[in-house]
Amino acid sequence: MQKRRVSRCWLATVGALACLTFAAPAAAGPPLKIDKAKLEAAFHCTEGVTNASSEPIMLSTDTLGTGTGLYGGLKGALDAYGHPVCYVDYPDLTTADVQDSVQYLVYGVRRMARLAERPGAVYGISQGALLPRIALTYWPGLQRKLTDVIALAGPQHGTTADLGLGCSSGSPCAPALWQQLAGSNFLKALNRQPDESPGKTSWTTVRTLDDQIVQPQTGKHPTSALKGAANLVIQSACPGRHTSHIGAIFDSVSFAALVDAVAHKGPARVSRLPGDLCSHHYAPGLNEQVIDAVLTGLEDPSGPFVGELALVPKVNQEPRVRWWAKRRP
Repeated sequence: MQKRRVSRCWLATVGALACLTFAAPAAAGPPLKIDKAKLEAAFHCTEGVTNASSEPIMLSTDTLGTGTGLYGGLKGALDAYGHPVCYVDYPDLTTADVQDSVQYLVYGVRRMARLAERPGAVYGISQGALLPRIALTYWPGLQRKLTDVIALAGPQHGTTADLGLGCSSGSPCAPALWQQLAGSNFLKALNRQPDESPGKTSWTTVRTLDDQIVQPQTGKHPTSALKGAANLVIQSACPGRHTSHIGAIFDSVSFAALVDAVAHKGPARVSRLPGDLCSHHYAPGLNEQVIDAVLTGLEDPSGPFVGELALVPKVNQEPRVRWWAKRRP
């Protein structure tokens, strides 16, 4: 987003022409409106992030998930990887208005970069893959704080899947669920922006053809793919593999994409991924039996998330699009 400049010139008292240029602070983005104490309480990092010797990784979780839970699920892989990790717990189990949730990510990326004294990368799943794009689009100053975004199964252009959650029929629904539907007012505003992979930050998307939640993932316009990004398909790297929507965050292809993107300038490349990539379903360091059990529980239609969804705040229609999301460069 380019800064908008207004120049005012006048004759100084000494008779010389003086010209001052006023610049709107577009690069900083809109001010954060979330209480700072809430932002601080939601931000967490592992040891080693201060003056980090290796690039820090920010985890960005999915709808009905928490950053704490995502870190716990990936801990074995992250420990084996050896990079410091930060994460945020988005409000209302990541079901709040995305225009609020993104402010937690903006705060988190700024603070991680400040602590590490170096830029980092974001590894995000589902809504957590959409939020970095919102952040770097409307807070372009973040672009110099992130070398890479690895966005997994993100509803970048909305989902057409009938999730049985009531949004499409006009029933009360969590704000973020309204906003992730194909054709939502917020996504229309976001997708009117000229750059789907904003800034010099390198963008890698990973999607699975078995995605039952974010659709479509095939055809000319897969919803998770972004113009300007390296768009990877798990089944293209490992033919015949079955990976669910949430399973994409644990998949060996996804994690290898993170490692490759961070290790090289630019996005991940399939040609550089490990030769034994398809010999293990999940990222190195993860227990396959444990992850299988976790995914079975998460994807059970009568599982714990159904009860959690019943408890989160709901609204009768999509939240209004805020002024800053309507702006164009």
